[in-house]
Amino acid sequence: MQNNTAHSTSFQIDPRIFLVYILRYWYFILIGLIGGVVYAFYQVRYTPATYSTNARMLVKDEYSSWGQEYFLPGMELVSGRNRLINEIGIIKSYPLMDRVAKKLNWEVSYYKLGNIKTTEMYPISSFKVDLVEGVKTFQRNYIQFLSDDKFQISLDIETIKDGSIYQVGEVFEWDGGKLILTSNYVEESDEVFAFQFNPISSWTRYFQQAINIDVENTESSILILSENNQTPQKSIDFLNALMDEYIQWGMDQNNEIAVNTMAFVDQQLQGIADSLVVTEYRLEQFQQKNFSERIFITEEESNIMEVFQLEEELTQKSIQREYYSALIKTLESKEFTAFPSSAVFGFLDPNIDRLTERIQVLVQEQREASFQFQNVNLRIEQQQQELDRQIDALLSVAKANREQVNVLIDSLKKMIAKEENKVLRIPSEQREYFNLKRENKLLSDLYTFLLNKRSEAGIAKASNVPKAQILDYATEFRSAYVGPKVSGVYINAIFLGLLIPLFIILLLYFFNSKIVDRADLEKITSIPLLGSIMHKKDLDSNVVVSTNLKSIVSEAFRSIRTNINYMVEGKEQQVVMVTSSISGEGKTFTSINLAAIYAASGKKTILVGADLRKPKIFQDFGLTNEVGLSTYLIRKGGLNDCVRKTHVKNLDLISSGPIPPNPAELIESERMHQFLADLKSTYDIIIIDTPPVGLVTDALIINQHVDASIYIVRHGYTKKSYLENINELHVQGKIKRLGIVVNAVKEKNGPLGSGYGYGYGYGYGYGYGYGYGYYSDDN
Repeated sequence: MQNNTAHSTSFQIDPRIFLVYILRYWYFILIGLIGGVVYAFYQVRYTPATYSTNARMLVKDEYSSWGQEYFLPGMELVSGRNRLINEIGIIKSYPLMDRVAKKLNWEVSYYKLGNIKTTEMYPISSFKVDLVEGVKTFQRNYIQFLSDDKFQISLDIETIKDGSIYQVGEVFEWDGGKLILTSNYVEESDEVFAFQFNPISSWTRYFQQAINIDVENTESSILILSENNQTPQKSIDFLNALMDEYIQWGMDQNNEIAVNTMAFVDQQLQGIADSLVVTEYRLEQFQQKNFSERIFITEEESNIMEVFQLEEELTQKSIQREYYSALIKTLESKEFTAFPSSAVFGFLDPNIDRLTERIQVLVQEQREASFQFQNVNLRIEQQQQELDRQIDALLSVAKANREQVNVLIDSLKKMIAKEENKVLRIPSEQREYFNLKRENKLLSDLYTFLLNKRSEAGIAKASNVPKAQILDYATEFRSAYVGPKVSGVYINAIFLGLLIPLFIILLLYFFNSKIVDRADLEKITSIPLLGSIMHKKDLDSNVVVSTNLKSIVSEAFRSIRTNINYMVEGKEQQVVMVTSSISGEGKTFTSINLAAIYAASGKKTILVGADLRKPKIFQDFGLTNEVGLSTYLIRKGGLNDCVRKTHVKNLDLISSGPIPPNPAELIESERMHQFLADLKSTYDIIIIDTPPVGLVTDALIINQHVDASIYIVRHGYTKKSYLENINELHVQGKIKRLGIVVNAVKEKNGPLGSGYGYGYGYGYGYGYGYGYGYYSDDN
């Protein structure tokens, strides 16, 4: 029995019983189906239509440069492989979407409110609202036009009729700001409109969530950009703006090095140009003066040429120093993004170029990571630390190289001064000419050199090729209806309409704690089932067997009588005790009709009301309770005084008698033993109606004197936990020859048939109805 008890605590679904539950609560399923259909109709009728719009764009997933591998000999432009997954991250990034939102400038949304649904007016609206002064508030405002030049406005659609009235085209104060409304609406109407200011940040976040990006196939780098929207034209404008901004962003990134180079060269040219103008003017004045005096100067003096060569070398070193100085200044400003290589300035420094290229790669990787992760994370922090280390290394190398160049420049200046001393020996006019010529040539060469570099950088910028190409713009021809799909909505609603009621029925099945099926008994106890008694309505008396011996109830009691005979092994004279767990389970009803069915078989039968605490059995026979078992046990009457004849043939009755103060002691007395012995000498069958065994011990005391015990279980009323006590008494042998009778089974014909014995789901009304209770159970 331990196994049975343990088994009863586990939750298992019996399909047959669960089917009975479903048949019992069929109206739950009907309500669910009706609710699902109504919900589906509402969804189809009132849900705005949604459209999907897409566009196609080719991302060049290859090594690329600006149309040339390099725009200057020796000057490598950083070019990396456009990893497709990174490009998708860039497209969905907050900075790019912010550029798109600013370009579209959807700062005001306009709506038309209908009886069924609200429609956004885009791209053309019946009116326009502009903020003249103040701060925008991002809540919906409702408008109704009274005429071609007047309108009402309110923050609540319910109070639009009481809203403030303003003139069209005039500035009005509203919600902490000053607005102006212009309109083409010229007639009075009951239509209600609305407008709402939208922050750029909210559009940016919306775009990030709304955009869908798919790869056309695994082997290509063609991206399919799509968005679902109730307004297809908005999707078209958004997708086209997104592709344009993405391409422009790529162009800006690729042009960054060339732009920085041109800005640096322009800064140097500005200073050189002024000096060059001055030297050219002085040289021109000198030549005019000496030409008029017929003074001719030769340039073939060796000392002069030596000075020119040294100064040309000094110019190159000066350019190097300027490069290192500019690089150091940029690095120390912490605004390093991109910088040209040393080849731009006419010299090679592989160490500097290698470090510069490494930093540019780190900057690009950090930028791509920031597109994918808006918040600071471990990856970005690690990249920043590596970037800082590389910048420090480049800064150290640049400073060391600048010091070396300064040493070389000082050395060249000394050599030039030495050669100039030799030049002093030539005539003053010739010396002045060569000085002017030298200065002009120095500035002219430097200016020409920088102009060439700027031109080459401009060519490289002009040769920049975008890293993406639009294959198909978003148009109305690339928009398709998405939903709501009528069939899908109805299928889902009907599915939910079935699932929810079934789940509720399953909960009822799971939380049901009462005996409703034979399987419930089999799981809880091994006590044999003697039979079941069908439910009968509208009974005038609990004595039902004697009035119709051919009824279903009579047949049920005959079956119980037969099973009792098997249990007592055919013993002719029988003492049978009837008990239950609590009051109200039909114990007395069973006792009366079991005694009547024995009497109908010709057995001399007596029914004993041993419930000394709440006597009621006499009422069903129309007798009084002045004398009975209690009067016999206290020796105030004999056996013949207690026995009453009933209207049922062969059936006598001994009622409980007046309620004594000590019923348990009386039943346990020797007098009770003598009482039963006297009855056995007269009657063939003795049926004893005892108090519930779950409440008092009277039934256990009487059980010592009986041949068989019947435990009544009322269908849909007795809790499963009640059987634990009687099951334990049976296992311990305290109640012998025990059998179970299920009472008041209300069964419906169905797929299980009507001969099963008892099933589930048939209410709590019982035809023999009478009040019955013990102590707290009276409630």
